[in-house]
Amino acid sequence: MKKLEQFLAERKEEKRPLRKDEGKDDQLYIDLMGHYKHVARKQDRKEANKYLDKARSLKNVSDRAKTAGAYI
Repeated sequence: MKKLEQFLAERKEEKRPLRKDEGKDDQLYIDLMGHYKHVARKQDRKEANKYLDKARSLKNVSDRAKTAGAYI
């Protein structure tokens, strides 16, 4: 039987290759934009702008992810 550490290490290594129209940081960008919009509506705008700055600073983001972030 495998130990939990071995199982988790194997799962991290099994990453799928990126498509042509997909960026490396797409999922992180979408997550940050979702969190930004949630915080901006419910809490402080200054706190929300920190998440927006992090999302905008990501380099490898596709146009599709940017569009998805705008529609969140």
